[in-house]
Amino acid sequence: MLVACVALSLVALVLPSRVRSTMAGGLRGSIVVPLAALQERAEVSRRAILQYDASLRVTDSVRLQASQTDVLVSENDRLRRLLGLGAALKWGFVPAEALHGRGLGDDYSMTLTVGRNEGVEPFSAVVAPEGLVGMIETVDARSSVAIVWPHPDFRVSAMSADGTAFGIVYPHLGSGATRFMLELRGVAFRSELVPGTLIVSAGLGGVYPRGIPVGTVVQELKTAEQWARNYLLRPAVRPADATTVMVVQPRRAKEGVAAAWQGAVDSALRLVVAAGDSLARRRADSTAALERQRLDSLQAARPRSDSTSPPATVVPGTTAPAGAARVKPPLTPRAPR
Repeated sequence: MLVACVALSLVALVLPSRVRSTMAGGLRGSIVVPLAALQERAEVSRRAILQYDASLRVTDSVRLQASQTDVLVSENDRLRRLLGLGAALKWGFVPAEALHGRGLGDDYSMTLTVGRNEGVEPFSAVVAPEGLVGMIETVDARSSVAIVWPHPDFRVSAMSADGTAFGIVYPHLGSGATRFMLELRGVAFRSELVPGTLIVSAGLGGVYPRGIPVGTVVQELKTAEQWARNYLLRPAVRPADATTVMVVQPRRAKEGVAAAWQGAVDSALRLVVAAGDSLARRRADSTAALERQRLDSLQAARPRSDSTSPPATVVPGTTAPAGAARVKPPLTPRAPR
């Protein structure tokens, strides 16, 4: 076919122009038509493939931006809450970025980007907008290391938000879903806490100031102790999510920081009161239902009489009517002989 095409091309070159135009028109109307259609379809397919690749790149870019937007929105929300916490504290705190490691034991500590030069001191409380994170352990010139509440040595004196129950918070150190939970121990047996009760730092010991949210009550833990109660707590802060924190300086801790979280405390108290009202209503409803059941059972057990008229009185010496109960005449006492 190649040789034939070359031969026809050479012959066409030597033919007159009129004949060549006639032959070219005939070829375009017969042989070249399907070839031109194939070329057109190839161009359309090529453009479609290029447009698909471009739209796919745009879609991937939009998805990437959407995923990053969620992260940015979450980070901006956290930074806004941190700014709100700083405005509530007003002074005596050092903002810091928390760096999390991935090695063994890094679940128990975090490295902060502030140190002695910024006024950070050992045994200072580390907080987040949600509540307590941990405590400064070691301090260098420009960095510091803080232990967080999952650390086995973590302890904080705590109390309920309304001040009716006191105890000490420990890491739960359980297994499974309760591995990263807290435990409130040593609560007086007379103090019964309902689920959802907010637990805050009590301010005893001089490390953690009073009023910082620590966690909320999940349930009571059954123990052999009969003089105190223990409760499982859901922590207020997950250390892995704390990327930006604040270090409360000792002089600010002495002045008190409870007002910074007063809104969270008031909200938790309202929830607990609402839960108590709901439980009271449920108990009242259940008591009323039991009383109705008791009355219904008593009424069902009472015998029914065939007639509502009083029983007929029969005079001695007369015949009692049919269906009437016979009444014995009264006994007449005999005179003594």
